[in-house]
Parts: sequence; C-alpha cells; structure tokens
Amino acid sequence: ERSSAISHAAMASASSGGGRKPPAYAGFLAAGTAAVTELSVMQPLDVVKTRMHLQGHGVKTGDNFQGTFAAIRGIREAEGLRGLWRGFVPGLCVVIPRRGFKFVFYDAFISLIWSGDKKKAPFLQSMAAGGLAGGAEACIITPMECVKIGMQSEKAAGAAATGTVAFATAMARSGGVGALYSGLGATVAKHTAHSCFYFAAFHETKKLMPKGSQSRGQQISWDLGAGFVAGCAAATANNPFDVVKTRQQVGAAGALSSHAAGQEFAAAARSLPAVAADLVRRDGLGALYKGYFAKVARLGPGSALIFAVYEQVMSLF
Repeated sequence: ERSSAISHAAMASASSGGGRKPPAYAGFLAAGTAAVTELSVMQPLDVVKTRMHLQGHGVKTGDNFQGTFAAIRGIREAEGLRGLWRGFVPGLCVVIPRRGFKFVFYDAFISLIWSGDKKKAPFLQSMAAGGLAGGAEACIITPMECVKIGMQSEKAAGAAATGTVAFATAMARSGGVGALYSGLGATVAKHTAHSCFYFAAFHETKKLMPKGSQSRGQQISWDLGAGFVAGCAAATANNPFDVVKTRQQVGAAGALSSHAAGQEFAAAARSLPAVAADLVRRDGLGALYKGYFAKVARLGPGSALIFAVYEQVMSLF
C-alpha cells in the first residue's frame, strides 16, 4: 500500500514539469522519508490488523477485540503505547526495499507485455504486470514479513518484548532458513492480488480525469482519489490471503517458548487452502475479512501523508 502511494506521488511530481531536474538520489530519499513517516504514524493500525487476524472461534490465545478502536485501546492498556508500534524495525526493512522492487518489476513486466506508453496500458495488461510484480516482490520480503508478524503478535510489554534480531535468530535456529519463508505461498498470493488490482484500478480511475491541462491541485486530487479507490480494491482482493498469511507466519514464532500465539499456531500449521477452509468453517466467510477496516482506514490518511511528505522533500532539490 505504501509503495503504491509513493509511486503515484512520484508520477504526479514528474508530470507537474518545470524547474531543474533533481539529482538521481532525490526520488529514493524522498520516497524513503515518506515511507518512514507514514509507518511511524500508521503502524498501530498494522498491529491491530495482525491481532485481529489471529482471533476467532477456537483460538485460545486470541484477543477477541470487538473492533479497531477497541483493539487500539486494549493493546495500549495491556502493553503500553510501545505495544502499538511492535514490529516497526522489520516493517521498515520491508517497506523501503519493497517500494523499489515493486516498480522495477512492474516496469520490466509491462514492457514485456505492452509496447506502448505504460500509463495507457489496457486493463488486462496492467493487471498481469502488476500481479507478476507483486509475486516477485513477495519472494524477497517474506523473511522480514515473518519476523514482523512474530513481533506484532507477541503480547509483551517493555523489556519483556523480543527484539528483531532475537526473533529472526530463534526462527532460523529452530526451523532453518525455511522457517523465515513460512507462508510464502500466501504472501505471493497476497502481493499478486494487491498489485494486480492496485495498478489496474489506479490507471482505470485516472482515465476518468477530464481531458486537457490540469492545475497542480487538480492533479493532486486525482492522484489521491485514484490511489484511495485502487487501495480499497486491492485491500478487498488481498485480505483473505493476508489473514491466511498471518496465521501461517505466526507459527514460525513458536520457536520462542514465551510466544503463546506462535506455540498455538505452530501446532496447527497447514496449507493455504486448508487454513482458509478451516477459517470459513469456524467463523463463516466474514473470517476472511478480519482486520479489513484497520487496513482500509490506513489508505486515505496514509496515502495523503506519503504524498505530502514526498512532495515536500522533493521541493528541497
């Protein structure tokens, strides 16, 4: 979600024209700053989403929060404010390289299947290139996603919380390198679905923009609006895979004897179809959309924050 918003901020910035060309590193610096800022502010909603993925019928270690706001309040009361920023470091290790890989892969794949202007690529070609890009990106970021999920699902406060290196080391020591690739299939499916729908929906929405020159404000409004529509479409498509991914990856945290959720889900580790089927059997189809509100709640303010920070940093060059 963050890397998609950053790309569209970059496209809007480039399309505004005028002024001298910024140095080659400016875009990466601006994108990195925007990603860190957004993650710093919106991380609590990511933690809430993870916790809500791990509750439901038959889950002994589940929090059973009744909604996003109840989850924020419950985590803060039990674990302090720091509990809402668990997994921040591995989150950074995911989002910064993810931003680069996603669009490098997208450009490569769209060039292979469409010979014209990539911004005018047909719907199906945009979906295909986006899906392939998301799948390729997922293979790279899965290890840090595993560590992030393990940290976000650990119910510990202050010094009792396990650090990033300790988590990664314990997982690798217990299950080998393969433990860091737990839920790889679900991660690939999630990112494929996300990118497939995000790129296609964004470009289709932008095609609705009135013809002719647009003011700077109009360009920004259309980019934010298209990004929000695309993000909602992507979240709807990828949420079922995201829930399964979380449940598979938290099992890798079972390497830590103190990680209750990890211990529980490690004993029930199964394939993507089996986990999905069990979820539906226990909690109904709605179980595949656990944490959906927390995910969508990030899209509007998160995209706006990324866009604003990116533009401000680029204006310095």
